Amino acid sequence: MSSDSPDREETASKPRLLGVLNPETFAPFGYRDFRVLWLTVFVRSAALWLETVARPVLIVELTGSAFLLGVVLAAYMAPTLLLAPIAGIIIDRFPHRRVLVGALTANITSSGVLFILLLLDQAQGWQVIVLAVFSGLSTGFFHPARRAMLPNMVEQSHLRSAMALSQTGQTSMRIGGALLAGLLLLFADFTWIFGVMTVLNASAAVMVLLIRTRDEPHQPEPDAARSLLRQLTAGAKWAIESRWPLAVIAISAVLFIFLQPYEGVMVPLIVIEELGEHRSWVGYLVAVGGVGATLGAVLIASMTEIRSPNAIMVGIIVIGGIALTVLSQAPHLAVVAICVFFGSACVNNMVSVANLALLSHAPTNMRGQALTLMNLVLGAILIGALLAGTLADSIGARWGLLVMGACLLGCALLALSTPRVRWWLWRRQMYADVSREDWLRLSDNDR
Repeated sequence: MSSDSPDREETASKPRLLGVLNPETFAPFGYRDFRVLWLTVFVRSAALWLETVARPVLIVELTGSAFLLGVVLAAYMAPTLLLAPIAGIIIDRFPHRRVLVGALTANITSSGVLFILLLLDQAQGWQVIVLAVFSGLSTGFFHPARRAMLPNMVEQSHLRSAMALSQTGQTSMRIGGALLAGLLLLFADFTWIFGVMTVLNASAAVMVLLIRTRDEPHQPEPDAARSLLRQLTAGAKWAIESRWPLAVIAISAVLFIFLQPYEGVMVPLIVIEELGEHRSWVGYLVAVGGVGATLGAVLIASMTEIRSPNAIMVGIIVIGGIALTVLSQAPHLAVVAICVFFGSACVNNMVSVANLALLSHAPTNMRGQALTLMNLVLGAILIGALLAGTLADSIGARWGLLVMGACLLGCALLALSTPRVRWWLWRRQMYADVSREDWLRLSDNDR
């Protein structure tokens, strides 16, 4: 029995709220700066989900092209993919507050310019795509920076809960932001949506300035004549040498390619073109997905221990594949809502589990670059968005969803049928140092 077993038993013996939640789940809210950061994410996420609903509907109305619907999502993800290594270096070297304010400034620029164009009735499809790049630039810096702040705000014992709860700041406002977008699409127009977005992004920037935690940027080490190239490759080198981050990255990439784009590309097409419903239903369904994502985040935060994050992630892929398969044949909005509930819960909580695995075990001076590895994988959504748009244009939204669901289930089946991969997924001590020879020997014994 390991030395920390008594602690685990003590934690397990504590009474749980409502019989389910760990009483330590909400402990991070006892830290003043965590509350301010959570509120910042909450407000910024309101603007994000207004944009997430409005942007695909706007591009459909301006162009009528399913392919461009995929292109606008790809444009949003492109900065995350291209700038991920640089973002990690900046986050590790500069105060996190400064990075967050810069990221929010990009958001303000994106929504503000589109608000003016819509006000003047001059908005065009290509402009929506270009401004999506600015919005994506913000996301590529904002999320890894605010996650990298957490170890400086809360004690290590509360880090898992803080990571999951910080995600609820995003997913819970997804409900309110998406509902607000649906109502604005029903009673107003896109101009109101992007005007409100600009105000919310500016408010979030002000809130960042209220954070008191001072994180000192890491200075180069005495041999610091390290080249920029060496810094750029440090995260990848760490992942390759440690081995286990590669499993986290590979499983995450599968989900980001085949599941993540369904909401931004396929759901608007299913709702508006296949079922013939009003565009406001796109917002309402995104809000339903927010309920699923929030409940999943609270469930993860309440877990006493996550022994095998990779196994959880493969389970998420299976559930997501089933959700897409059913969604492809959904005859009514009620069925679509159920599928969106589970699909969105899978997407958002995959990010939480994967980031937790990377953040908890990365060296202190590598946290920014470790999280940026996940940002780099998030760039795979660019591939998924173009794939989803192409499938929707060529074989229709329903068949496209069926293909993407089948790919998810096929990848999960491949992982579960491979002895070495199966052994890796279910290892109890996933992060222990194991030599390559021991890894091969132990995984062979799983046959």
